[in-house]
Order: sequence, then structure tokens, then C-alpha cells
Amino acid sequence: MDIKLNGSFSVPFTADDWIEVKDAVAIGRRLAQNPYVGSLEFEDEKGAFWTLKELEKLKEELAHEPDEITVFFDGSYDKDSQLAGLGIVIYYSLGGERYRVRKNKSFRLTTNNEAEYAALYEAVNELRDLGASRNSVVIKGDSLVVLNQLEGDWPCYDPVHSKWLDKIEKQLKKLKLSPTYVQISRKDNKEADQLAKKMLEHTIVESRTKLDK
Repeated sequence: MDIKLNGSFSVPFTADDWIEVKDAVAIGRRLAQNPYVGSLEFEDEKGAFWTLKELEKLKEELAHEPDEITVFFDGSYDKDSQLAGLGIVIYYSLGGERYRVRKNKSFRLTTNNEAEYAALYEAVNELRDLGASRNSVVIKGDSLVVLNQLEGDWPCYDPVHSKWLDKIEKQLKKLKLSPTYVQISRKDNKEADQLAKKMLEHTIVESRTKLDK
């Protein structure tokens, strides 16, 4: 963030971590009350710059879109039937309320790793259907392959995996979502895992629940 002092010069301020739009607006409003502050400019994680007025407008628009989004995904695979079960759980806030989406799907795929990719791709599509955009999203899963390849830490030589990677990244970019990938244990991913396994048992789950605060 740059602060331009009246009749003087700009002073840059930085933080150790990126902050949410609503927090940036709150800080900006307090600083704008200082008579020595001429203007404020905020830089986002993509290198774009925003005035306080632009941030306030963005904050108002985001109030009608999902926020504080966390995605859990998992895939199960049955070699005999080549049927994959995909489990998706999404937690988010909207209008001051907290919600959870639980969903599973099935596809005919080739490997368990492909099922993991397909599960995440379906989760991103669900974010689109929820109206999520221009926001940050935390994506949690227990697949080392998927998460490390999305982070760019592991190379991807498999053409099938590469196609899924491209589809996931293209959809995230289209929605202007900024992902943070977090590896978790299978135990911590139990909810998505159970949904994936239920799909292999031909049990369909699809729900949206408002959670107690």
C-alpha cells in the first residue's frame, strides 16, 4: 500500500500476509481521515493497483458473492468397473451466514489419481455455480500428486493429468479466483472421502446447509 502525503512524497507500507478486501477498506478509511494523507493506493496479489474508492466498490460487489471459501475434495476408484466416485465439500460465507455444500458425482476414468483431479475440477465448477469470483479460495486435499503439480513443485508428464491440470487452472483463472493449496491427512479429509465412497455404492448426496454460528 502506498500513502501519498499532501504536498510531499509517497510512503510505502507492506504486510507479512495479504489481507481481505474488507480489512483493507477499513484500514484505508481510518488512514484517509488523517489530514496529512493525500491519497491511498492498494496493490493486490496479482500486481494490480486500487484506489480506496475502487476497493469500496469491490467490497460492495463481493458482499453478494461467496466469501471465506474452503474446498475439500477427494476421489475413489474401482478398477473392476472403472467407476470413479468424486467427493466435494465447500464451506463459505454469504450475507453474514455460513454455509456448507456437500456433493458427489461419478465418472468412468482410468486411475485413482485421475479421480482426484476430476473431483477438484468438479469442485471448481461448483464454485462457479455458487457465483464465486474475484476472491481467494483455500483448497484442501490429501493427494500429493494433484496438489504438488498444481503448485508447480512436481512436474507433470502424464498427458491425462496434464489435461485436468489445464482445465482446473483455466477455470480458476476465468473466475478470477486465487487458490491456496493445502495438503491435509486422509483423516482430516474424511468428509469428502466418505462422499466419494458413497458414490461407488450408488448413493447420491447433494445438499446445501446453513450452519449455526
